Amino acid sequence: MTGRAEGPGPRAWTPDTLDEQDWVVPWPRSSPGGPHDAEDVVARVAHGLRHGPGLALVRGLELDGLGDPECAELCRRFAARLGTVLPLPAGPTADDLLTAETAPAVELSAADRARQREGDARTLDPHTDRSHGPESPWLLGLLCIRPARSGGESLLVSARAVHDRLAEQDPSALHHLYQDFHFGRGPDFDRVSPVFQQRQHGLHVRYNRYWIERGQREAGRPFPPGRLAALDTLHGVLTDPGTVLRVPLRRGDLLLLDNTAVLHGRTGFSDPAGPGERRCLARVWADRPAAR
Repeated sequence: MTGRAEGPGPRAWTPDTLDEQDWVVPWPRSSPGGPHDAEDVVARVAHGLRHGPGLALVRGLELDGLGDPECAELCRRFAARLGTVLPLPAGPTADDLLTAETAPAVELSAADRARQREGDARTLDPHTDRSHGPESPWLLGLLCIRPARSGGESLLVSARAVHDRLAEQDPSALHHLYQDFHFGRGPDFDRVSPVFQQRQHGLHVRYNRYWIERGQREAGRPFPPGRLAALDTLHGVLTDPGTVLRVPLRRGDLLLLDNTAVLHGRTGFSDPAGPGERRCLARVWADRPAAR
């Protein structure tokens, strides 16, 4: 299937077509509505994830007096109202507190690792998160506990908008992206999946260039003709400034996105030397809520 993506799921958008009111949800402060206002925020976020742009930014959560682990717990509690929170497996890549020292989603050179130790992290291109199971998590939540001194903007891209642009401009590349790629291996399974796939909930995307290239090597499978060029074409669209929404996160901002419909990355950033002052985000993953 290489036509425009139709059916259910988050809609296509670009930065030029996305209104702030579609995705920014202010957190109520000392409102007389109390819990009812909080429920309204959750309802607006849930609607935006399923029927809107596939993302929401809850702005202004109160974090004063909370330590980093307590902020992470706050992030998990909010996500639990939207889906089934997934336990993070052991290992540095699955920490629920993301800092410059935390291993990113891609492997870095020794020089880049040294820069991170010095508080200077480079850009991460748009990608989707993966868990240690066969399926990607549906929901990704990122709570900004401390922003970077400079840089560190979130980069967000609509998978449906990218898909439809490829359908119009390069259907051959899109055809390749509907074929299976190896995404690396687990202890009891191979991760094999297309980049784009039509599923019950709409268009499904799974993409991380590093893990695809590593997975193909681990499987001993060279890329078929045209497949690598298709990934290059996809990379060009994903990094086009007209495609990417840049979001500077503030302290107390909770970014929630459908990890199967919106790709995310971040710009490079620099930070102070003190570990308690560096950029810190709490991360949570969740599956879709059980059908009622």
